[in-house]
Amino acid sequence: MSAWPFSSAELTAGLRRYFAEPALQVRGWRERPLPFAHHSDRAAGRVRGLHVDYAAGPNDLSVECVLKEPQGGTPAGLAGAGRREVGLYRSLASQLPMPVPALVAAHPAGDWLVLETVEAEVAPAAWSADHYHAAIIALTALHERFWNLGDDLAAYPWLARPVAGDFEVHVHGAARSLAAIIRDQRPALLADSTETLTTLGQIISQADRVVEPLRLAPHTLLHGDFWPGNVALQTDGEMVVYGWKLVGVGPVQLDLVALVTSSRWELGALPLDEAEILSLYRQELAQRVQVSWLEDEWALLWDHALLWRFVQTMLGWAADVPLPVFEARASAFANIWLEPVRAAAGRRLAPIFTF
Repeated sequence: MSAWPFSSAELTAGLRRYFAEPALQVRGWRERPLPFAHHSDRAAGRVRGLHVDYAAGPNDLSVECVLKEPQGGTPAGLAGAGRREVGLYRSLASQLPMPVPALVAAHPAGDWLVLETVEAEVAPAAWSADHYHAAIIALTALHERFWNLGDDLAAYPWLARPVAGDFEVHVHGAARSLAAIIRDQRPALLADSTETLTTLGQIISQADRVVEPLRLAPHTLLHGDFWPGNVALQTDGEMVVYGWKLVGVGPVQLDLVALVTSSRWELGALPLDEAEILSLYRQELAQRVQVSWLEDEWALLWDHALLWRFVQTMLGWAADVPLPVFEARASAFANIWLEPVRAAAGRRLAPIFTF
């Protein structure tokens, strides 16, 4: 069993806590097929299904779990994705307004996590407009629970702070990605367009201006990547939320940009369009925390959140992903990201004059 990152003692201790059985003994474990509900986690590292046989008193029993081993994708200077998830499950899960998988065992630094298996009964691609509506209500409830508690959440240093403490790390990472695109002259969609490269340089060089409105907006707890692929939807409507690798503190617009763009990126056309999703969210939030934005204020925050999410995630993806993978997604990248980002930069950032 040397291929597994945990020891028998670590797994046994975790299962004893999970089942409240102090005499539980692990008999063995093996890999099993992964439930599709956890497939989206693969982007953050290695994810495997785990079947565990154990004894509790005179009974021989078994339990199905999921093993996550976060790998890569975390710039130097940031808390690792695994560390954030371990922190969330151990310190904040009981305070969340939605169910999450139970943590069975974990490495202290988040090198691996064993979670209870939660299988979706409704696949993300089968979500209806009503399902999205319920998800928006769940996301709003999360934001309401921690509304304006950014200072209180400072007690959890492992939380991401995308527009505050993590700002410089993201900017430096984006600058390196742009330099690699220019150096390698790939992908062509970006590298062959002087106008596009100028816009990307404009966004990075004016990063302070990009995050300024987001820093001034109310902050709350963010899931970081809330979309159907990180929600195990049951036929009775229950939603179990997982995939907390980007959990952090920031303005709500960052979570909404993630919801819209990740859903479109992975699922294509949605049963609700962007305007409907945002309108539902804003109505629900106004009822819960009595906060609303004028249309021009919301449009400003949305543009800046879109620009910053692109800096955080997609510029690095475009620079690092194998070229065939990029080419297969080039049309979606242009429609979901590049064209809206260029338009937002044109509206919100100072022009760069070239001679």
